[in-house]
Amino acid sequence: MTTSRCGVLVHRQPAALRISGIALATMLVSGTAAAQTNPVATAATVPTVVATPAARAKKPNAAAVGKESTKARQKVKDAAGAQKITVAANTGDSAASGSRPTANDAATIKEASTDRPTVTQGIPSTDQLGVTHAADAPLPPEPRQGILAGVGKKMNDWGFTPVFNLTQMYLTNPSVGQQTGNHEALTFISVGGDFDLQKIAGFNGATIHFQQVWVPFTTNLGWGKQVGDVLVGQPGPYVPKVSHLGIFTWEQKAFDNRLDVEVGKSSPDFYFAAPVCNTGFACQSAILQDNAGMNPPLYVNWGGRVRYNLTPAISVQVGVWRSNPAFPFTNGYEWTDTVPDSNVWLANVTYRTSYATDPYPKSYEALFYYNTATQTDPLTAATRKGTSGAYFGGRQVVYRPDGGKSGVSDPTALSVFGSLTTSFDSHASTGLAVTGITGLILEAPFRSRPHDSYSLSFLWATLTPNEQAFLKQQNLAAGGTGYTVGRTQLALKLDANIAVTRSIVVSPYVMRSWNTNTWGNPLYAGTPRNGIAAGVLATVFFDKMLGLTDR
Repeated sequence: MTTSRCGVLVHRQPAALRISGIALATMLVSGTAAAQTNPVATAATVPTVVATPAARAKKPNAAAVGKESTKARQKVKDAAGAQKITVAANTGDSAASGSRPTANDAATIKEASTDRPTVTQGIPSTDQLGVTHAADAPLPPEPRQGILAGVGKKMNDWGFTPVFNLTQMYLTNPSVGQQTGNHEALTFISVGGDFDLQKIAGFNGATIHFQQVWVPFTTNLGWGKQVGDVLVGQPGPYVPKVSHLGIFTWEQKAFDNRLDVEVGKSSPDFYFAAPVCNTGFACQSAILQDNAGMNPPLYVNWGGRVRYNLTPAISVQVGVWRSNPAFPFTNGYEWTDTVPDSNVWLANVTYRTSYATDPYPKSYEALFYYNTATQTDPLTAATRKGTSGAYFGGRQVVYRPDGGKSGVSDPTALSVFGSLTTSFDSHASTGLAVTGITGLILEAPFRSRPHDSYSLSFLWATLTPNEQAFLKQQNLAAGGTGYTVGRTQLALKLDANIAVTRSIVVSPYVMRSWNTNTWGNPLYAGTPRNGIAAGVLATVFFDKMLGLTDR
């Protein structure tokens, strides 16, 4: 299965698994280094605090650790003036979340931080949330089914395509990270729709997109910090607010849909760096979320983009969005930002085909970003304005048992994929240098289950030299005996998309991590464990189940 944004095997995914351009793609964000809950203190641990870039100018020494521990318990202001909020979890919360502190666990005082997001992803991709969008080629309609099929057809004919979906997420780390044996669970409900203004009011090529997302049930939002690394804990969602604006934009197409312009409240993740892996949650780049400032899709900002299709397969696109450093505490309806923010400028070129025209479909994208935010070197605390980098992603079908037979809409196929995100800034605040993923996807392995897919992938993340030195420094400040983890974390991941019915999709995964780092929670006195993490996303497309849509 792929997201329709990628243009590869668009028709393969269950109709509801499309975001047609909007990928709430990784929609959840977790929270910034900021608001993650605090592990339970043990007698063998040393209370410490995650240092902010402003605080990093002072290199702690053994004599200063005690003082720093005391100061850490106070609320502070970061360089931008945004208030940091201390968030502590009590013993009852840890027990409820399944926390089992071990001898290696270091108690830490974690403060809300708007200057260094550490777990800023983890939201299910828009296709998993069923976010629809008119930006890409529509999926072929399926026979409409459901008790409200008649009502749905009338609404569609009038110009309104409703969205009503639910995604349940469960994440666990039985043996990896700083505090093992914890889990996190979240429930997302998405309601809204697309208004075709050509049908409704005669405005050719115009569409209004609107969705509201609720997160009514959450368990242990501090899970990402409890793991505390880049590849496993980073996607751990942190969602302190229940209600969020998912999207509210005006999209205008012209010149036979070759020109596509959109403005309003949205996220750049909807249109740039389309996931090429089997499940959007499996290949998010922390560099794009943190360095580039592409706030996770759940946290929309003012922005706009222009795309032009040079050919049916090749397109170019540019866009600009506001990037709010306090995004976990916003709901999308803010007219202006309460803390200093920045602009993220994006430009990409893509080449995408589908089975309609290519027996071996492919999707390639090159993306460049620039963010105007002030950067603070994690080690020296030196500052300067702006940071930039690039993303390269691709996916291609390389083998079909039928030899590439034409006219088959859902063939059994083997695809290769990979993406690489690199920062051009060796002194960026986040300390991230390179992230990447590569692997294989087996699609429709059983003819009786044409919508299932399975994938094996290899992931890595490399820190900058100064970030590595900073982690060593913070380990000693926390009372550790020395940080011996290398700069590059590695992991293997097995995941799948399983279409239980035409409107229910389950996406489980299991991951094994090596060289697990402390990037997400620097002040940890021990050595994080290498081990296993797992999770599952279950999505129910009520709009399709009820017959409100035929896509």
